[in-house]
Amino acid sequence: MKLKILAATIAAITLVGCNQAPDEAPVTEQPDNTNYADTVFINGKILTVDEDFTVASALAVEGERIAAVGDNASVSELIGDSTEVIDLDGKTMIPGLIDNHIHFIRAGQSWHQQARIDGVTSRQEALDIIAAKAASMEPGAWLMVQGGWWPAQFADDPSDLTLEELDAAAPNNPLFLQLVYFTVYANTLAQEAVGADPSNGAKYGLGEMINPQPPYGLLNEQMPKADNEQIKQNVRDVVTRFNRGGLTTVYDVGRPPEGDIALLEEMLAEEEGLNMRVWHTLKYEAYNPEDGDAAIELIKSSTPNNGDYIGLLGVGEHVYLPFFDLPGFGEVYSDDIVNEFGRISRAAAEQGLRINEHTMMDQTSNSALDVWEQIDADIPLEPLRWSLEHLFNTSDETLIRMRDMGVTAAVHGVAQTLPVPLQPPMKRMQDLGVIWGLGSDGTIVTPWQPFLTIAWAVTGKAINGQTLFEETVSREDALVAHTRTNAFLLFKEDAIGTLEVGKFADLAVLTGDYLTVPEDELKDLESVFTMVGGRVAYDTLR
Repeated sequence: MKLKILAATIAAITLVGCNQAPDEAPVTEQPDNTNYADTVFINGKILTVDEDFTVASALAVEGERIAAVGDNASVSELIGDSTEVIDLDGKTMIPGLIDNHIHFIRAGQSWHQQARIDGVTSRQEALDIIAAKAASMEPGAWLMVQGGWWPAQFADDPSDLTLEELDAAAPNNPLFLQLVYFTVYANTLAQEAVGADPSNGAKYGLGEMINPQPPYGLLNEQMPKADNEQIKQNVRDVVTRFNRGGLTTVYDVGRPPEGDIALLEEMLAEEEGLNMRVWHTLKYEAYNPEDGDAAIELIKSSTPNNGDYIGLLGVGEHVYLPFFDLPGFGEVYSDDIVNEFGRISRAAAEQGLRINEHTMMDQTSNSALDVWEQIDADIPLEPLRWSLEHLFNTSDETLIRMRDMGVTAAVHGVAQTLPVPLQPPMKRMQDLGVIWGLGSDGTIVTPWQPFLTIAWAVTGKAINGQTLFEETVSREDALVAHTRTNAFLLFKEDAIGTLEVGKFADLAVLTGDYLTVPEDELKDLESVFTMVGGRVAYDTLR
């Protein structure tokens, strides 16, 4: 059935308002020549996340797209003999979640060799997960936890992991746990393999064992390199896990050492397809003016390719790598660094490419805005939807500068691991009219799960329950920031981000009611049924 014909037959469907019970929606009149849907969901609590945050009870999917949203009676008129009807039995459906800043392709390089303890709040549960993974591997095979965790997440015992604990979890396998890019914990077998002395304990700081540049030190270098087919399988496994978390779209902001993004095009063309929309930044690294010249030539030869599933959108998260800061360590950059940052930024503006720039500290944000204001005078930046990202201690003055220039904000769950003074001011962004979206910055520096990020924004609490800030945002605003706003940041607001007629059927059915579950349980929500473009990606519902 053609979407245009179907859209015409259902144009009169009236959605149910936020304050109106779903079954109060008026029944839509359907013409005699009704075309039927492939799938109809009924008896749900469907959060469309449209401009009115409308709630409906039924939704129909035809092909890749949403064919109808409304009450049970009206949408049920699209049920034909071959239509699959899914009774949601009161479950909550939301638009597929979008992560605006994640290192997606990197996760697939070694996923089969990893244990993941993202978001686990029990120390023993984390050790049990590692032990179970080790038991599933051949003796001697290397095992890692490639980030996504922090000792403070263990509410029961946030102290450093010990050599005894790691040796007990993986007695027959070299094991190490990477903590961001500066710390590593390793068991006896892993340390002995690289000539370290286990008598020093399990923990090592920045040095040969671990370092901030790929491949992240001696221990990472021991991991066997996966072949192309294994990486493909890893990516599919990552996608399945992300689908279970409610994710249907990610924005990959990594650099070339993190993996070959072109692999996704190959996977998309295969029969299995790819149950994730992946847009990405231009893959280059610029450390000096010569690298800057090469980056500009690459930018000049590139155009945004905003396809339905995979495409290039912009430049970032590091326009120019010497223009870089860390939490709590803002710098005064030299004129040479600032000028080079500006030179590459201007080339991106001239080419119509979006920029997302890593600026953790307020001083860095203002250095970027000083440069961008000069560009904005010649090339308006608002249509390009440039963003400053992370924004750990941003002032009202900076937010007003961003708003007035049309620069957006991307806020990330990595801040859950930081002290109170470094919490991004999401409520102030909301109040001051800055366009802001949520993401994770996974999968090394922080957990990837979107509901961990949403829960942090709504409760002001870290994963371990510690209160980090009081000025929280509403559940509705947090969900908008992880769906509709992120679609806008990625120039896809007409295709994804809300559950509206004509948009892609990217959706997730949740384990609990997003609007009423206790705040402290928001972080535990997952999907029992995820659809990407009308295709079932994850299903424990039926």
